[in-house]
Amino acid sequence: MTRLLRIFATSFLLVAFNAIAGPGHDHGDEGAKAPTGNVSPRFEAHSDLFEVVGILDGKELAIFIDRFADNAPVHKAKVELESGSVREIGQFHADHGDYSFAATAFQKPGSYPITLTITVGDEVDILAANLVVPDAHAADTHATEAPKWMWWAGGGALLVVIAFIAFLRRQRSIQYAQVHS
Repeated sequence: MTRLLRIFATSFLLVAFNAIAGPGHDHGDEGAKAPTGNVSPRFEAHSDLFEVVGILDGKELAIFIDRFADNAPVHKAKVELESGSVREIGQFHADHGDYSFAATAFQKPGSYPITLTITVGDEVDILAANLVVPDAHAADTHATEAPKWMWWAGGGALLVVIAFIAFLRRQRSIQYAQVHS
């Protein structure tokens, strides 16, 4: 009977722990996971002429501009940014190859529509994108929280194991009483 108890308990625990594993913890084939951590908010946009990537880093919004056809960097263009009531002209940084804008308007969590007007010689292009700044604290509270069903499933599994052990002990005591009577 002890052997049967060990086999049942072992198989029950293996099934129970696999059943309560959440997404990302069951080692299933769910595909590649997106990286998490401190990734700066960013946006991208492109047209037939240009492609841009904007990265919000601290108090600066850096925008990198390349030609769409050959991916060649665009230097010394006139870049105008508009977002709500914000209107700025970017300052080119030759050392980084980007255009910088003050990012004081983008410090709070939210979605900000960005419109860029890029002028290079006779070429003028308008690109639009959304800069999404996530709430850093919202991700922290949900990352460590176990779903309620996990607690209920774990508690239920524990109760089943306790009930099974009590049943086996009762059976053993009944057999003992029958043998010694």
